[in-house]
Amino acid sequence: MENLSQSSEDGLLALQKGDMRYAFSKLSEAFAKGADDENTLLGLAISAREIERHDISLQMAGRLLELESGNVEALILKADALAATGDQRQAAAHYVIAVQAAPPPAQMNSQLASEVERARKECATAAVQYEEFLRSNIRDLGLYDGSGRARGEQALDILFGGKQIYYQQPEKFYFPELPQVQFYDPSDFPWTRDLIAKTEVIRAELEAILASPDNFEAYVPAVSKTPHLRDNALMGNEDWGAFHLLKDGVQVEKNARRCPATIEALKAVPAPNVPGKSPMALFSRFKPGAHLPPHTGLMNTRIICHLPLIAPDGCRIRVGNQERQWRMGEMLIFDDSIEHEAVNAGKSQRVILLFDIWRPELSEDDRAFISAVFEAIEEFGVF
Repeated sequence: MENLSQSSEDGLLALQKGDMRYAFSKLSEAFAKGADDENTLLGLAISAREIERHDISLQMAGRLLELESGNVEALILKADALAATGDQRQAAAHYVIAVQAAPPPAQMNSQLASEVERARKECATAAVQYEEFLRSNIRDLGLYDGSGRARGEQALDILFGGKQIYYQQPEKFYFPELPQVQFYDPSDFPWTRDLIAKTEVIRAELEAILASPDNFEAYVPAVSKTPHLRDNALMGNEDWGAFHLLKDGVQVEKNARRCPATIEALKAVPAPNVPGKSPMALFSRFKPGAHLPPHTGLMNTRIICHLPLIAPDGCRIRVGNQERQWRMGEMLIFDDSIEHEAVNAGKSQRVILLFDIWRPELSEDDRAFISAVFEAIEEFGVF
C-alpha cells in the first residue's frame, strides 16, 4: 500500500513539474497496483494526453466519467482523446457537454477556466465545420441558392443559430392554426401585377397630396379611444404619417375623392371585412431618420401589403427574422402579427400605398366567422 501511495505521489509531483513521461510512468505503476482515486486517474489521463498515449487517456477519462458523469475535466480529456484518434463527431459532442456542465466562471480555478475556454473554442470550430459541411452538401444537390429567402435556407439559418424563431403574436385577436409566414411571395397573388402597373397613376395622385404636409396625420393617433397597458412609442409620432383612404372599415370620403384612380385600383384586392378594423388603405409616409420600434399588429387574420411609390435607398423593414427593402416595382406582403420594425436611414421620405387583405389560408367560412365576431365586438363597444 505504501509503494502504491508513493508511486501516485511521485507521479502527481512530476505532473506539477511538467515532467510528463515520468508522471505517466509512476501513475501507470500506481494504477496497475490498484490506485483508482480521482487524482491518480486524472493525472494519468493528463500525462497520457501530453505524451500522445491517447488510448490510455481515453481509458482513464472514461473511468473518471464512470465515477462522476459530469466531471468537466474528464469530459474535456475524453474529447481531446477522441479528436486525436480521429473521431471528430464524438469529440465535438463531448466538448459541448463539457461546456454545458461547467460551473459559473467565479466557481472555477484558473486552470479549469482555461480548459473550458479551450473547449468552447473547439465547439465554435466544430460548429463552423458542421455548418459548412451541411450547406455544401445541400448546395451540391442544387437545393440552395444563398438568397436566404427559401424556406429550406431559413430552416438552416435557424438550425445554426443565425436566426431566431418568430411567431404570430397579435395584440388583440388570434385565429388558430394559420401558417407562420413572415413575407409572402407577391407573385402568388394574381392581382399584384395589375396594381404594380398602376404605380405611376397612383403616384400622381399622391404627389398632389404631398404638396401640403398638413394632409398627413400620425399613423397612430396621440389619443386612442381604447386604453393601452404599455407605452406605445408610435402614438402621436408624426415620423410615421398617414393619409387615410379607408380607415377602420369605412371609406374616408373627403380623401377618397382626391384619389379616384387609387380607390378604383384597390377594388381588385381581396379586402377583409372586419367591422371596425378593415379594410384599411392609406398613403404611409416615413420620414428620413425615422425608426419604427418592434411591434405587432392587432390580429393575424389579415396581412399587410405595401406598394412603393417613393422608395429611396436606406429604407428597410424587418418582419420576424427576415429583412427587405422597399423597391419601386416590387410589392411587399407580410404578416404584421409577427414582430416587425422599420427604419429610414436614407435622406428623403419613403411613401407607400399600404392596405390589408384577407389571409389567403382562410376559408370562406373562416372569413364569415371572423366578420361575425368583429361585428359583435363593435356592437358591444369594446376592443
